Amino acid sequence: MSELAAPAWPFGPRQPLPVRVEPVPGESTGSFVSRLAHGQGLGLEELLERVGFGQASTDPVRVRAYPSTTEMYVNERGLEYLAVLADSTPRALQEVLPSTAAAHLLTAEQEDAVWTWPWQVREGHLVPLCGTCTAARGVRETVWMISPDRWRVCLEHLRFTDSDGTGGERGLSLKLLPETVAAHQEREALSRPYGAAGEELFADAFQITVHWWTHLPHTTRWVQRARDAGLRAHAVPTAPLVLMPEAAAVAGHLAAFEVSGQRDSKARARWLEELRDCMDRWGVDFTVGRWALTDWLQRHSAPAGPPGTDKPAMTTAPQARHVRSGPPSAEELRQVRLRLSAGHECAEQPTGVLGVASCLPWQLGDPACEM
Repeated sequence: MSELAAPAWPFGPRQPLPVRVEPVPGESTGSFVSRLAHGQGLGLEELLERVGFGQASTDPVRVRAYPSTTEMYVNERGLEYLAVLADSTPRALQEVLPSTAAAHLLTAEQEDAVWTWPWQVREGHLVPLCGTCTAARGVRETVWMISPDRWRVCLEHLRFTDSDGTGGERGLSLKLLPETVAAHQEREALSRPYGAAGEELFADAFQITVHWWTHLPHTTRWVQRARDAGLRAHAVPTAPLVLMPEAAAVAGHLAAFEVSGQRDSKARARWLEELRDCMDRWGVDFTVGRWALTDWLQRHSAPAGPPGTDKPAMTTAPQARHVRSGPPSAEELRQVRLRLSAGHECAEQPTGVLGVASCLPWQLGDPACEM
């Protein structure tokens, strides 16, 4: 046991398990505990007995499915026990296992070590790590990650994985969808200069394209992308794959609108015309798609004020600038400090979940009649 490992509680484990298993940053606690058990040649239910008290299914098959269907949570003492078994410290585990963070620790009144497997993940989604990433770590079983979205894109290995099992646990290759890969890179690029506001602008753009896709599912380019990926064109899990290129382009227009500071009727009409030109090129019916755009404009009719005030937001960018399409220039990105409309209540603490981060109310999977 290393010198930094946590001391065992009086009646808990006193030494680490023989085979050390390294957690993956962002991994679910259940996934790590399952791999820790398998590393010792133990079943998950056998290891759980050493972590503390909890209620588990009596069906071993169901127990083995836990890491892919739900998440494990522990109280403070349970975390101490797990740290001893893993030859680690509670703090070290909390740095890599999101569900062991202080906010997620169980608040059991008793002093015993306690764990639980509720049937719903408290925050995020269980998504497999890219199979190539997994193999590169020398791991021979699926590593389940806590992901803010229902999918993950590995830009290193061009793999897409999601909670629906699209492409299997190893992930779907994106080599035939270069536009989708580029769009995910653009999403990251938008977040760097804008921080929370950038992520929320992309969330709005994604929600707008979700609205289009839900009402216009037969749009040629989206159907073709789904076919290129070997997927059913109208299945909900395909949306993050087929919509991302348009979402990235729309996000650039949303950012340009916010940067300009111009929100009068002429600026709004000009902005809509620029989007109409894009939609015509994409084959998206503007008469249907404009409703999501006008909804967004209405919600962004005025920027939010600084925290604790009712005044409009201030930016250091010049206000008399023509609204143009495409992402803002590097100079504009350096100058602007955006605070979005009042509908974006997560501006300072983004959730990372596209649907939640958006000010637009509908969600992926909602029927058209509810949008």
